[in-house]
Amino acid sequence: MGESKSRFKKMLTTEFYLLIFLVAILVIMKAAAPDFYSVNNIMTVLNYFSYLLIAAIGMNLIIITSNIDVAAGSIISVVAIVIAFVGKTGAPLPVFLIAGMGTGLVLSWLNGLFITKLNIPAIVATLATTQLFIGALPLVVEGSIYDLPASFTWLAFQAKIFGVIPASVAFAAVITAGFMLFMRYSRFSKKLYAVGNNKHAATLTGINVNKMMVLAFAIAGPLYGICGTIIATAGQRVTTTMGNGFEMTIIAAVVLGGTSISGGSGKIIGTVLGAFILSLITPAMNYIGLSSDWSDAVMGAIILLAVIVASISTLTKNKKVIIVPDQGAASPEAQAQTAPVGTAAPEVK
Repeated sequence: MGESKSRFKKMLTTEFYLLIFLVAILVIMKAAAPDFYSVNNIMTVLNYFSYLLIAAIGMNLIIITSNIDVAAGSIISVVAIVIAFVGKTGAPLPVFLIAGMGTGLVLSWLNGLFITKLNIPAIVATLATTQLFIGALPLVVEGSIYDLPASFTWLAFQAKIFGVIPASVAFAAVITAGFMLFMRYSRFSKKLYAVGNNKHAATLTGINVNKMMVLAFAIAGPLYGICGTIIATAGQRVTTTMGNGFEMTIIAAVVLGGTSISGGSGKIIGTVLGAFILSLITPAMNYIGLSSDWSDAVMGAIILLAVIVASISTLTKNKKVIIVPDQGAASPEAQAQTAPVGTAAPEVK
């Protein structure tokens, strides 16, 4: 009986509750708007979900290190313009995909350097580069790049699995599977969690904290690049604002998925569920007949609820910590109980 109860409690994770919530949305939409499940609409949702998820995986790594990146949307805008210039030459998908990933890598890596080398808080550094990118793009391009060749939109219109499923879904599936294995088994991921849990303790164990934070941004950059490529190739006209504001949705997907905004915990599977739920909200609201303003409000309410629940969970865990006062020479067990927070190896969550 005790073992069954313990197993049941272990099942009650953030991911479990998110899955229940996701199923509830799908059931409600089936009853309220059966047309929501048309093939075209499902493929549209899956395409949006795929590039949101790809960017959110990168953001997840950054937030795990107790940082944040509000420049992601503007980086995606820069990527879109770069690959549009490359696309004008008639280059195939692999060429401008590499160009997009390279652009994302460089810009995100620079953000990581600003944060670590200049000791600037992540929110300040990435907000500054956001304004820089947004301000610089109109100086380079007047409004948009248009009349792109038909080959530029191959990924969006011709690249279909079984003639139906967008190829972007395959990209997302491969990337997600790879990062789930990477975060589960690599020593690098354990260092990321350690940095997010306690930077000082991580330093004491020999981890180069600044290097890990820069690498987290550098890994996220190419993922932003892939996201920007999928967004830009949806048509033959690319604007300078294609990614502006998208960073908030990316961050929302990560936080809703259970990754702690203070760092040190979070799973890729949670980010998958968070991204899928957010991908459903706007189209679901449209099918029900509510305005887009309602979808923004509902999205905000869901995120706020997720943050509140996470905070309550953290407070509950903190109350369970036993602090034993120093009473002179103590037994090894007592010394273990009074050890400073962060001295033990962090648990990979």
